[in-house]
Amino acid sequence: MAPKICVPADFGKHHIGAPSHGNLRFNLQGVKVYANSIILSLNSPVIENLTTSLQLTSLDAEDFSREAVDCFIEATYTGEIEALNLGNFRHVNKMSQVFNVSWLIARCEEYFVSYVKTLNSESSYSDMLFAVEEAVYSMSAMKSRNFLDILVDRMSFVSVYNRANFIKRYINLFDLPQAHLSRHRIDACIAVVKSDVHVLIELLILHLEKQGNICLDENTRYLLKNVDLSSCYDRNSDLHTKLYSVLGNLQCVGKDDFQLLLSITKQLTSRSVIQEDDMKSSYVAHSSKSRFVPVQFLQSFLFTNDKFNSEDFIKYLATNDDVHDFYMFFDGLWFQLFQANQISSNSIASKIQSFVRGKQEWAKLDFEYVECIYDTEKASGFLSDLRLCGKLVTSKKFSSKIIFFDFVAPDGFVEAVFLQNSCFKFQIPNPEYAGKQFVLKTTAMIGDNPDTFHMKYGLLNPNCARFPPKLHFALEAKFGSSSRILPISWNGKPTCDKTKTYWNWGYIKFHNWELNRLDMRYGSAGPRNIKHFISILEDSQCRLIAFLVF
Repeated sequence: MAPKICVPADFGKHHIGAPSHGNLRFNLQGVKVYANSIILSLNSPVIENLTTSLQLTSLDAEDFSREAVDCFIEATYTGEIEALNLGNFRHVNKMSQVFNVSWLIARCEEYFVSYVKTLNSESSYSDMLFAVEEAVYSMSAMKSRNFLDILVDRMSFVSVYNRANFIKRYINLFDLPQAHLSRHRIDACIAVVKSDVHVLIELLILHLEKQGNICLDENTRYLLKNVDLSSCYDRNSDLHTKLYSVLGNLQCVGKDDFQLLLSITKQLTSRSVIQEDDMKSSYVAHSSKSRFVPVQFLQSFLFTNDKFNSEDFIKYLATNDDVHDFYMFFDGLWFQLFQANQISSNSIASKIQSFVRGKQEWAKLDFEYVECIYDTEKASGFLSDLRLCGKLVTSKKFSSKIIFFDFVAPDGFVEAVFLQNSCFKFQIPNPEYAGKQFVLKTTAMIGDNPDTFHMKYGLLNPNCARFPPKLHFALEAKFGSSSRILPISWNGKPTCDKTKTYWNWGYIKFHNWELNRLDMRYGSAGPRNIKHFISILEDSQCRLIAFLVF
């Protein structure tokens, strides 16, 4: 018995178009294309059934372009997709789905993923348009949200400002006919803007005002029903108020509008009940003193005199009540040395050992934490000495690093951590906590008050009475091929510059894009005498991390 042929396989590209092989005809508009039914059947169970069971010798392919059919046939003959490009991708992908060529479906998805990975804040409108339109087409033609999910994940690498500009150009409600503005396009736009729903609400208001506030059309009802209006209120309460003012001035209200009102009311009521339950759970957690631990953001202290002495400062830190582990000690010292531009001294490591000798309960620093700390170029000698000290730093083989989410663009980080209530599930890389699920919760900043920003973490299982371990949080920033750890323990609360052009988190500065959503001021934790900043530019990537403090 002959072995079964596994596809994809190379049957020979030179056989394509050979008259003696072409026994299966594809009927396109005005042209016929021939291929070998056996080769296609080996790749496609659908074609095998059509040609073997139903004994068809021709297939209608009028929905597909000639270029796509040629690419599909070549792929089945060679096992490669060299002819796949942006122009024929849609129809090749659809043919792979229609004829159930599993390996080609996977290759098309890989092609889409590789394209989407190139999107960033520098991408043009046409670059983003291709990805969005393919996601929309996949939803409408193939009933799949897979491409949209892939696209939405990548949109964290595109600045909020650029995402908003794309949406405003893509989904211009009052310039597009109802037939063109499909519900799938609206779904895609809602997903792409994420929590920045005010972008869509602004367009909706413009549309209603241009129409003379007469009545709601089908698309505006669909948008209002599916968009998160509570996020609009959180981000821009004035816009939220204006929306309801415009809706209140509608001249014609019918049964469909009443059904919309019921739907929105039901959603808001359900969400309110869920939030109330979350608040009750949070109260129980805090009352038991064994569930959630607040993340402290102490205010940076600076020795502003010109006669800064590292030995005096090390002694000050070693006796400070706010410093209760070696991570806190190291962060405070490193920040001060960075500001004083004295981190090149090689004798600091020995001074540290002498002052913290009595701190037996202090945990060692993770090797990666010391190795990847920011501005290492100026302190290679000091850090080398510190890494060699086994009493202060763990071995290189050991790691207690926790990653809460993958790298995102700077304003994606700001959005996920500062501007919305978020939950990140995680596990701790230690056998003592094997199988335990933990969660990090962030409370979004309210209005212009940075003091309302909070972070806390704890065990996900409310029935577990064990106290959560101590974690030390930091920001990891990727600049090109290298990454640096930026401590946040002495950064205070994040604030936005009065010009609304950059965010500060202590010495960390997120800037170079327009921030027009919040009118903020410096809060009690805003930068005061900080001279040196670490700038996080648009082409950088950020993520929140933590280390286990033993």
